Amino acid sequence: MKYIKVKFWGVRGSIPTPGPSTIRYGGNTPCIEVQFQDGPLFILDAGTGIRELGKQLLKRNQPVNAYIFLSHYHWDHIQGLPFFRPAYQAGNRFTIIGSDDTNVNLNEIISFQMNPTYFPVAIEDMMADIQFRSIGEETFEIEGVRVQSMYLNHPGYALGFRFTYQGRHLVYISDNEPFRPFRNPETPDVKQVQKKKLEEIFDNFVENKDETLIRFCEHADLLIHDSQFLPEEYQEKITWGHSPFDYTVDLAVKSMVKQLILFHHDPLHDDRMIDRIQALSQQRLKESGYAIPCWAAQEGMIIEI
Repeated sequence: MKYIKVKFWGVRGSIPTPGPSTIRYGGNTPCIEVQFQDGPLFILDAGTGIRELGKQLLKRNQPVNAYIFLSHYHWDHIQGLPFFRPAYQAGNRFTIIGSDDTNVNLNEIISFQMNPTYFPVAIEDMMADIQFRSIGEETFEIEGVRVQSMYLNHPGYALGFRFTYQGRHLVYISDNEPFRPFRNPETPDVKQVQKKKLEEIFDNFVENKDETLIRFCEHADLLIHDSQFLPEEYQEKITWGHSPFDYTVDLAVKSMVKQLILFHHDPLHDDRMIDRIQALSQQRLKESGYAIPCWAAQEGMIIEI
């Protein structure tokens, strides 16, 4: 029996990428629908993919009650929220969950996005019952689902989430790069300026949180993880907050997860490049002796665990 249904509505990172070269994997930014059997509805991030999800939810002709988890507030993860039609209908109820910023509360962050300077409709025009829940790195429960959160390695910050329900485990890590500089021995040496970046990272991350991340992902039935770069691209973009696919594959092996989904595709990567990353990831798993199912996230993809 399957207890958790996961559907991908947006899989692209950084900026929407509509057009013929991205039509197969999709160009919408992050949004995932998670329905727990006989349990709550979770929405993971509110990128442009949440617009299509909202249209689908309205077709059910019943009140919508959902929890929206925001990993962080970079544009690609919240830019769909003002276009989420169920939020404008009375009788619906949403709890937005995320971390406060240093000097700004969660509800203020969301309100700022709909300031008249940036958007013609105010958050007060949303007629649904909208609540806010600020969290940090902690463990709590929502309607029978155990939720664990962890701060990741991303500029500013980002949260990763582990959801446990009826003995099944789903881990969602959208924006993250290695806590320790990760280099594939097959890639060329980094330039001097990059070596300086490496030294800065070592200074900032004295505690090796990679082991903590491995434990966070351990034995997950499904791991969804940032896999934005090719290894050679990552060497040019250390500190940008995203992972090369080989690091993601190695994390899945070390964590002994059961399925891996490559997520947050680079806006410069077309469908053929994502095909290549998927194939290389599958090959790396095979060579490691841990050939679990591994796919690049695709809009419309459904996985049940």
